[in-house]
Amino acid sequence: MPLFKCTFLGCLCPGVRRHGSCSLCNSHLCAKHLGQDFHRCPDWRVNEREYWLKSKEAEIAEITALLSKVNLRALRDRAAALRKVDCTVTPSYDHQSRPSVMGGMNYHIPIYFVDGVTWIYRIRRRNMTTTPLAHQNRLILSEAATYKFLSSRTQIPVPKVHDYSIDSPSNPVGVGYILMDKLEGKPLSNCDFKKAGKERILSQLADVFADLKQHPFNEICCLLDPDDLSVGPVLDESTIDADENGNLLLLGPFKSALEYRTSSIKHQIDLILRGESYTNNAIDAYLVHRFILDSVIESITQNEQGPFFLKHMDDKGDHILVDDEFRIVGIIDWEWAQTTTQSEAFAAPLYLLDVGLYYSGSNKLNPKEVEFASILKKRGEVGLAEHVYGGRVAHRLAHCVGADSGDIEDLPNHFMGLLRAVFPGRNEGETWEQWREGAMMMYEKDEDLQNLIQRCSK
Repeated sequence: MPLFKCTFLGCLCPGVRRHGSCSLCNSHLCAKHLGQDFHRCPDWRVNEREYWLKSKEAEIAEITALLSKVNLRALRDRAAALRKVDCTVTPSYDHQSRPSVMGGMNYHIPIYFVDGVTWIYRIRRRNMTTTPLAHQNRLILSEAATYKFLSSRTQIPVPKVHDYSIDSPSNPVGVGYILMDKLEGKPLSNCDFKKAGKERILSQLADVFADLKQHPFNEICCLLDPDDLSVGPVLDESTIDADENGNLLLLGPFKSALEYRTSSIKHQIDLILRGESYTNNAIDAYLVHRFILDSVIESITQNEQGPFFLKHMDDKGDHILVDDEFRIVGIIDWEWAQTTTQSEAFAAPLYLLDVGLYYSGSNKLNPKEVEFASILKKRGEVGLAEHVYGGRVAHRLAHCVGADSGDIEDLPNHFMGLLRAVFPGRNEGETWEQWREGAMMMYEKDEDLQNLIQRCSK
């Protein structure tokens, strides 16, 4: 059963995940009804001004509806009771305050205590692009558990969690939440590195890697319960599904890297065949995922027998808050965190990559990656340094499997980069077009591919 059904009147097809969910018109749309003949919402690539105007209107309506579900008095009373200090709760949303109260997935209400302390009430946003409530509840529990793990067992700076609750009738506040300290600082991604600042950041990042290395896990998983820090399934959006009754289906935990990778790839192939993913380039995506499954994944995982380590899965730089002296104040937004292989957990964070070079298909390391690896090596963390030097395999794999960006040029670049990283020197001059032609011949008798070709030709 699809995670979302197309909401176009009379349509029985599955809605396209990610790109088929439109918060402007509150629709889940299939590949057909995403077309301009049916879906008339403005495209930011064609009319950016109209798109942002409509987006602003939709966002105001979304936040207004979300706040109407929050019992502000119950929230205030809960926070005051926890600290035994009076407080005020003042939700805000406008153009100027937006960056400080809202991200892509969450909205934050500040709670001001009379003694000057500030907490935030962190709640999941709700629009057509968000996952089902059962998944959101699991994300709340997993994020709270991850913060508890980090604050109790590591020296990694994170905000303290004071309370949490899922969406349920017993929640007096009305909406699932995490209550945590508000950290002062600015996102690292907004900072202009100076030489001394870069060295300080990389040195602190080395501290984080070394700390995480001290806490191995036996499974690839997400933390499940804040009370006992038990583990459960992987919660990444690309891995979730629903059964015929609409119940949430999740993958994992996994005892081996091969089991994890194989299960994830097979799930993505199912989504491609069902028309829920990669609808702009379904044949290319099918060929890539099949080839990785058949010919690449064993080479990648053969030395990945465990243990496994916790990783922040959205490490673009806005998750790290720093002060004016480039000291890390805290690392936030751990909602997608999971344990994974050493090669993935300790590959360079994405914010160290040269984005333009990387997305062009080049595997050349950014000087910041090289410097980071050098810092680790000087500290005696030779193994961690090697994972940074060899991190392109993990980076490319993450962008090849299930990462449907909507840009049909991304997948060929990432895939050819993956082949060059996994099999250096083999078919070095091969182009995407040459590889694709060979793959079409390799799988010419594959029934799923033939059905996909027939469907795409209609």
